[in-house]
Amino acid sequence: MSEHRTTAISGSHDLTGDPVPRASASSAGLMRTARAVVRLARAHRRLEHTPTLGQVRAMAWFDGREPCSYLLDRTVNFVPEPMEFGYERELGQHALAFSCRDPYGRAMELVTMRDGGGFDLLGI
Repeated sequence: MSEHRTTAISGSHDLTGDPVPRASASSAGLMRTARAVVRLARAHRRLEHTPTLGQVRAMAWFDGREPCSYLLDRTVNFVPEPMEFGYERELGQHALAFSCRDPYGRAMELVTMRDGGGFDLLGI
């Protein structure tokens, strides 16, 4: 008998076998990220920039839909006056905008910067 086997009531059991695969938080995150990438690929005509990893993660986290580019220019689109957290340097560039719902069911239109932070157009 091998040192990796044990005897139990039901007979021998191999302890070196692979565990039963289970759904984990990382696989759920992977599925949401894949869904976001597919939605971005389908909306490629509405994108004027290549979304960053932070923007894709934000879209996956909020289960975003209908993505499009959003020009951060106060003469063209709404941009909050006090740009916090160093986002002033992103003025004139494109952000990623998408629609989603918060956990309470309220509709949101999020505009995400390169690092995934941003603001809600409907909450302002």
